Amino acid sequence: MYSNRHQKKSNIAIVAIAASAGGVTAIRKVLSGLPANFPVPILCLQHLNPFDTNVLAQVLQLRTELTVRWAHHGEQLTAGVLYVCPPSHYFVVYANGTISLAPQASKNGWSQGVNHFFESVADSYADSALVIVMTGMGKGGAEGVRAVAQQHGIVLAQDQASCVAYGMPEAAINTGCVDRVVPCEAIAPLLVSLVCEGNPLSKTHTSDTTSFSTHLGISPILQDALDNLLDRAIALHRTNMGNIHLLDRRTGTLLLASQRGFKSEFIDYFQTVSINDNSTCARAMLAGESVIVEDVEADPLYTSHRAIAKAAGYRAVQSTPLNSRTGILLGVLSTYFRQPRRLLPWEMRLLDMHARHAADLIELFQTEKVG
Repeated sequence: MYSNRHQKKSNIAIVAIAASAGGVTAIRKVLSGLPANFPVPILCLQHLNPFDTNVLAQVLQLRTELTVRWAHHGEQLTAGVLYVCPPSHYFVVYANGTISLAPQASKNGWSQGVNHFFESVADSYADSALVIVMTGMGKGGAEGVRAVAQQHGIVLAQDQASCVAYGMPEAAINTGCVDRVVPCEAIAPLLVSLVCEGNPLSKTHTSDTTSFSTHLGISPILQDALDNLLDRAIALHRTNMGNIHLLDRRTGTLLLASQRGFKSEFIDYFQTVSINDNSTCARAMLAGESVIVEDVEADPLYTSHRAIAKAAGYRAVQSTPLNSRTGILLGVLSTYFRQPRRLLPWEMRLLDMHARHAADLIELFQTEKVG
C-alpha cells in the first residue's frame, strides 16, 4: 500500500472509473452522493453488451444531479459532467483535456481497454488523476493502476463486501498500488473530501459506512437485485423515496435492506421495525396486504411517526408485503411521496405485479443461496 504517498493538498483534476459485473448499481450509489457542482469531469468505463440497446447514461442520470451523457470522440471535457463510454470502446485521455474513443480489441478487449484508459489518464494528468476500480470480473485495470501510482495519482478500489464480483478490485489491490480500499457507500464522501474540499488523502478519513448486505448477512448480488427492484418501484410511482425491508424470522422484525432518498436520521429510525409499530410497513406485515396512508398528517395511526416524516420530507406512503407463492412473508416494499397522494387502481395493479416479481426473486436467493 502507498497510503503515505499523498501528504499534500489534493489537486485532483479528473476522476476515472472502471467497472464490470454489478457496476451499474455501484456507480449509481457513488453518483447519488456527489454534488451538482462537482469541480472536475468524471469518466465512466462500464463493461457493456454491444448487442443490447443500452440506456446506461439515462439510467445513471436518474440518480444524480450531475450531467450524465454519452462521450463523443474528440470532445473537450467539462467539470461536473459524467461521460459514459460507448460499448466496445475505451477512453484515451489527453493532457489538453480532450478525449478520443478507441475500439476495443476483439481478444481480451475489455481488460486491455481498461489498462489503456488508466494509462492515458496517468500520462496526461499524473498526480492530478484519481482512478477507481469497482466491482467486476477478471483483472482489467491492474496494469493501469500501476501506471497511475507511478505518476503519484490516487488509486481507490471497492472493497470485497460491497462487490458483486471482486475480480477487478482484487487484481488492482494485489499490485500494491491501491491507496485506499473503500466500501461502495463510502466512495462518494471520500471523493467530496478529496476533490471538492481539496483535503490530502493522508488526512482524509474513510467514513465507517457499512453496506446493508454486510449488516444483514446477505450477498452483494442480492443487495444489487434489491436495489434494482426498489429503483423500478420508485420509477413506477414517480417519486424519489423508497425502501425495502426483509423479515428476520428469528426476531419477527423487519430489517432495512435497501433505501433511496433518505438521510441517516430516517435510516436509523426505520433500521428495525417491530410488529407492534404503527408504521405502514408494520401494518402491511400484519395485514398481509398493501397499506396506503394518503396523508400522514391526517392518519391517526401515524401520529408517532409524523416528526420523522416531516424531517424526511414526505406526506404520503404506501407499503406492500412481499409474500412467497405459499404465503410466507419475506419483506415489505414501501414508497414515499412529498405531497398527499392517492394511488390509482392501475398503479396498484402494477405494484402488485412488481411485488410478485420481487418476492419471487428474494425467495430464489434465500432458498437457493444464490451469490
